[in-house]
Amino acid sequence: MNFRSKHVSWLFLRPWLGVPLGIWIAVSVVYYWWLISRISILETQNKVFKTQLRLSQSAMRQMSEGTLTTYKVPFIPDSIGTLCETVHIAMVCMGKCMRLVTPMIKSLLHHRQNPLHFHFIVDSTSQEITNILFDTWDLPDVKYTCYDAQNWLPQVRWIPNSHYSGIYGLVKLLFPSILPNTLKQVIVLDSDLTFLCDIAELWRLFRNMSENQFIGLVENESDWYYDTEKHWPALGRGYNTGVMLLDLEKSRDMYWTALWHDAVSENLDRLKHTTLADQDVINAVIKNNPKIVYNISCHYNVQMSTKTMAKSCYGEDGTYVKIIHWNSPTKYNIRIRDSDFFRKIHQSYVNFDGNLLREKLHSCSQAEVVTYKMNHSDLCISFRAAQRVKLRTHVYYMEYSYSDIDNFDVTLVVQLSMDRLQFLERLVKYWEGPLSAAIYLSDCDVAKFESFINDWSDTLSTRRNIGYHLVFKHDSVHYPVNYLRNVALEHVNTPYVFLMDVDFVPMAGLYEHLRDAIRIINPYPQKKCLVVAAFETQRYRATLPRNKAALVARLSGDVAPFRAREWPRGHRATNYSRWTTATAPYEVEWQSDYEPYLVVHRTVPKYDTRFSGFGWNKVSHSVSLRALRYRPLVLPGAFVVHTPHAPSKDITAFRADPHYRICLALLKQEFMDDLKRKYNITFDEPPKPDSLYLGQAKSLLLNMAKNND
Repeated sequence: MNFRSKHVSWLFLRPWLGVPLGIWIAVSVVYYWWLISRISILETQNKVFKTQLRLSQSAMRQMSEGTLTTYKVPFIPDSIGTLCETVHIAMVCMGKCMRLVTPMIKSLLHHRQNPLHFHFIVDSTSQEITNILFDTWDLPDVKYTCYDAQNWLPQVRWIPNSHYSGIYGLVKLLFPSILPNTLKQVIVLDSDLTFLCDIAELWRLFRNMSENQFIGLVENESDWYYDTEKHWPALGRGYNTGVMLLDLEKSRDMYWTALWHDAVSENLDRLKHTTLADQDVINAVIKNNPKIVYNISCHYNVQMSTKTMAKSCYGEDGTYVKIIHWNSPTKYNIRIRDSDFFRKIHQSYVNFDGNLLREKLHSCSQAEVVTYKMNHSDLCISFRAAQRVKLRTHVYYMEYSYSDIDNFDVTLVVQLSMDRLQFLERLVKYWEGPLSAAIYLSDCDVAKFESFINDWSDTLSTRRNIGYHLVFKHDSVHYPVNYLRNVALEHVNTPYVFLMDVDFVPMAGLYEHLRDAIRIINPYPQKKCLVVAAFETQRYRATLPRNKAALVARLSGDVAPFRAREWPRGHRATNYSRWTTATAPYEVEWQSDYEPYLVVHRTVPKYDTRFSGFGWNKVSHSVSLRALRYRPLVLPGAFVVHTPHAPSKDITAFRADPHYRICLALLKQEFMDDLKRKYNITFDEPPKPDSLYLGQAKSLLLNMAKNND
């Protein structure tokens, strides 16, 4: 007791210890109070998680029983000023414009919440590209309409224009005439923009326009129009037309066509031509009629031109910028202040995964119900996804120019992934004719793909007769090999196609050899398909034989019939022993699992997309040709040679995963059943090793069905 009293009195005799001791006690009390309250919060969250888990398990049980699960995303009524008011956007998109405009569309979609309706002024080339891209992108609450500009071009062709956009740069003047009378307002955009805001902000500005104002623009951010001797007249610094609000109804009432015709006629004799296309003409109209223009804040069109004064708009804070306009002829390569910062933003949208934009945040239609029928007992649900999922497809991504020579011309059709680009380059060295290639890649690969074609490959950079069709990756599907083949097959403009794989090398002069064979045999009327013999070498650095004599001389050495050991049924029907001595084409019979490389008319049936990944993807196509009574005819003087490479991920999965082989057996059985029903035909098939996997699959599915009961 004395000891305790002594120590307590010792504390009071040292008052300087009282302050830190009091602070320590206060901090401890606060800490313990926070800890107790935190435990209470965690317990509440735990109860919520348990409830969510119980509901999820209940929903999963319902779906596994084959019931329909429906839900509605939040509904918002369609009225002016709401998130369901449709924003209309108009653009001129000719030729390969869609390749340039895609990053802009991604940035716009990333920030938007309202439904959108794009109005594209197109030519025949860009219309096909646009239709396929938007149909396969499958974006929620996005509509589009294409308007063929060809019949309208004569109305502006009389205006000389030195701008790099050519006659297409003047088409904006025709929007009130081209777009339907039912469309009252539209936001007109250039293709070289990057959005950092919701486009609905611009749409709402229409409400601020006066009775006379029908065109909204941002002031030009350079002194270009101050040189009145050389340039078209403008009001002050003039206006930039890269972002434009256009009230179509008012413009028609005020006789827009007559206004711009008069402006051109007044200035053309003196200036001879337009330098900035539609922008020169619109500024001349505004100069004569200043009341028609509504001034938009500079933040909605920050111009990255060589002599821009955009810095005075946003100062030192780039967060004020809402739309970046790359209006220099050098576009994204311009070197000015802050361009590196803005270029990184643009590049982020080049790399942005476009599949993420498919997510739906709210519903603008009460009748819209999203319905799923999920059958979790389906062992092969990941394989069937290849038929169900839409894969975003951008055809003719690079410049393409080729017209078929005659009725016997042939296009080489291949598919590949990004890691096989070097094979494509090698193949092209030995194939002089047109080529259609479907390439499976991610958005992040696009810049690498362009760089490889344009900067790294001397072979590919000079070729314009190669159609590059990009198919963008989707996480829920195996490698969609047959979808890729169909994309490449559907986009040829020659009468015949040569269906081959990219890891083969053609013999010297194969293109001309095939054209001659087609001319002599004329296979289409006879329903014949020409077989090109396939060989292989196991040497990575071997010099490949370039003619038949050289190949035959090496058959006993490092060259052999393709997959003669691993998969003899695949090409055995070609009859290689006969091929080595043949001097004339010879017909062969279809055999089980025969998958030759064929030259056939482009009206050939498409590949069955249920086969993705590895296994039976080519065989199923051959079986379809057999059912349609195509007759295989082997060409004695034509061949291709396969070279070794690392196995694909799907081949590895096929070899290692029994479920993969079971699913393949199921899909084959379903395909054969469908084929027999469609064509009323039955094939006498010998027993196969994969019948074991088919039996396992049926047994497994039966057991799972019993467990669900």
